[in-house]
Amino acid sequence: MHSMKFDSKPSILHVYKDYYPPVLGGMEKCIHWICDQTRRDFHVRVLVAGRTRRFEDEVINGVRVVRVPCYARKLSSPLSPGFLPWLKRLDSDILHFHMPNPVGELAYLLARPKGKLVVTYHSDIVRQRLTGLLYSPLQHAFLRRASVIMPTSQRYLETSLTLRPHQERCRVVPLGVPLSDYAETDASSAYSEKIRALTPDKIRLIFVGVLRYYKGLAFLLEALRGLPENVCLFLGGDGPERDKLQYQACQLGIADRVFFLGALDTQDEVVGLMRAGDIFCLPSHLRSEAFGLSQIEAMYCGLPVVGTNLATGVPEVNKDGESGLIVEPANSDAFRTALETLITNPELRQHLANGARHRAETLYSAQRMGDDLKTVYQQVLAGLHG
Repeated sequence: MHSMKFDSKPSILHVYKDYYPPVLGGMEKCIHWICDQTRRDFHVRVLVAGRTRRFEDEVINGVRVVRVPCYARKLSSPLSPGFLPWLKRLDSDILHFHMPNPVGELAYLLARPKGKLVVTYHSDIVRQRLTGLLYSPLQHAFLRRASVIMPTSQRYLETSLTLRPHQERCRVVPLGVPLSDYAETDASSAYSEKIRALTPDKIRLIFVGVLRYYKGLAFLLEALRGLPENVCLFLGGDGPERDKLQYQACQLGIADRVFFLGALDTQDEVVGLMRAGDIFCLPSHLRSEAFGLSQIEAMYCGLPVVGTNLATGVPEVNKDGESGLIVEPANSDAFRTALETLITNPELRQHLANGARHRAETLYSAQRMGDDLKTVYQQVLAGLHG
């Protein structure tokens, strides 16, 4: 039976590997925010792989989330054969896939569900080159069936070899965050005070995110070594690189100036940390950093950003001289120089902080992202794409 017989609103099915909650990743949070922004106008559901071998079907914030059993994960991809039957069972007007997701894309090609296909193209496959070569034919077969492909930045569209054959169906839809979630609260203020009390009279550099290989944090630690003693660094997040980074901080003699906070358990802790900071750092040095959502969070909290000139959306979000400074990736000396410029020039720091907040509010809100997507959905349903 077609879903529209249950609900007069057109139906959207989001398909990816994971969903927030519980998975606290950038893509997972974005899908959650997209659902929240569009569910009043569309009948929205989500199909993802579970974290266990159990089938789960629940409603989260008014959105039905179906998690099919996952038997293993290889190279970040879930082994979840349940994708295929559930793509047919959750009959939808539009299937909104989030790429890369090889298992989901293969299931789509095999199941051939009836609805129109739209794609948010979050990232190329960067690290697993052999996997990328094997995946490429599948990926292009899948993309050819999409009515609209939505890279998250113009720069990523221009630099992705994968998207080049499909550019005529590409439309850039930037990601956005729910800015109200980053407003100051009593709890976030209390956490900010804890951070300030821990480091009185210090300049506080902030990083928030998973400690992954492509985040370039080794270059940030190297940059910190050459900065004055009153400059300290807070790393809000955990991840596979933590032990290596802690060892490096000891070797560089800066362990007393680097605070490894681990995973931040609440939104108030994220906001409190950012609002206690002076400068946000995103030293990512590889193309795996496709957009840098944490920049937007920091910008709305009033922090200037020092980031890197990757061929991705990173320097598009943080505009050099408007919301922060951009330096060449994998260059600790350049990163240190940019930090020195902001540390020694409080007026410039405040000017960029004001610009950062304005840029986040006007260009990168979840509401704007939702409005852009609703327009795409309506055009696809009207036959204006594909």
